Amino acid sequence: MTKSGIKYLLYILLMLSSISFFNPLEMISPRVAKLIQYIVFIFAFFLSLMWGTSINSKNYPKGAYAVIIIGIIFSIFMVSSFHDQGLGTSAVSILPYLFGYLSFYVLMRLNIPKTRIRDFIWVLCFISMVVYIINALTFPNMIFGTIKDEYDNSRGFLRLSTFCLELIVLMLFYSINKWIITRNYKYCFLIGLSSLFILLSLTRQYILLASVLGIWMILKSSSWIMKFLVIVSCVLVIYLVLPQIPLFNTLTELTQEQLSTSANIEEDVRIRAWRFYIYQFQTNVITPIFGNGIPTLGGKSAWGNQYESIVSYDYGGNGCFTHDVGWAGFFWYFGLITTIALFVLLTKAIRKRKNTEEQYLSYWLVFIVITSIASAPILYYNQILSIMSVLYLVYGQNESYSSHYIKL
Repeated sequence: MTKSGIKYLLYILLMLSSISFFNPLEMISPRVAKLIQYIVFIFAFFLSLMWGTSINSKNYPKGAYAVIIIGIIFSIFMVSSFHDQGLGTSAVSILPYLFGYLSFYVLMRLNIPKTRIRDFIWVLCFISMVVYIINALTFPNMIFGTIKDEYDNSRGFLRLSTFCLELIVLMLFYSINKWIITRNYKYCFLIGLSSLFILLSLTRQYILLASVLGIWMILKSSSWIMKFLVIVSCVLVIYLVLPQIPLFNTLTELTQEQLSTSANIEEDVRIRAWRFYIYQFQTNVITPIFGNGIPTLGGKSAWGNQYESIVSYDYGGNGCFTHDVGWAGFFWYFGLITTIALFVLLTKAIRKRKNTEEQYLSYWLVFIVITSIASAPILYYNQILSIMSVLYLVYGQNESYSSHYIKL
């Protein structure tokens, strides 16, 4: 196998290992899954040092990226200094975050052709769709994933965990972008297919935001007549078609119930979580700046046990979880400086000049920035790899430009 082939294979293994190779029949335990992830990443990292190409620092905000990596590493000393958790334990706890964000550096050095990255992302999306269908057909004896994956019937339809959902959203934006450019109706099929699985995920913020940004993409490139027709069509669908769909009615009723419940309590749990992590749960004046580090859970540290007793429902905690408030959780883990650096890295990627075929990348990054307010793609290892892959598609050295530039 050639060097380029080995590099591409490593990327495939990085992405697949991050989701435990879809974990058929739960053959891979969480501990083994992490071990495989770490081994694959370490191998890719050292290979990128040996075989990688030099990185053009002008292509990306290297200062912001360096601050992110340094901030994650420095959080080891923060948690060990101000909480009852050893350096070794703290170092292990940051590995998913450190390796996740370092994967951007690995990709930049490996310099894999962007078309190959995109092609494998679409393969992952199609496999994820097939896996969803198989799990739905075999429920409750699901073939892929783990028993801890989320599923319920409270939303009028069986809700199963959808692998690579954020990448399916990327496929939606890509298909819309390609249809705008080519008017080829095969992309309408991809738009419909990706939209269907986003809807089947029953994740309301994904459904709403993907719809809004997708419609925005179409309107930005349309004539005034087309803009009018699209807006009228959306209004008719919202008021005449959607109310006839049981799934839509169930989701609407659930949302109304939650709003009614929130009105009867002091505040929404996510608002409470934001306040909790931004300033209530800070140790001193230093931790908001440099972070509190990652508590090691599972009885492996006194600080981790204390943290679980404060937030976990199982211990009578407040239910304020970092993964429900991504930006606030990242801020609590790594501090204000690192959080600003990540925001700069993402927003500069959004604003970076792109050719017409790459505009969908900006919309997807906007999607990530906004969804990280009430969920946490910036905190899950597999989703961090997805974000770093898209950043590579934006900042990668083999990027080509055209003189056309469409503003977001």
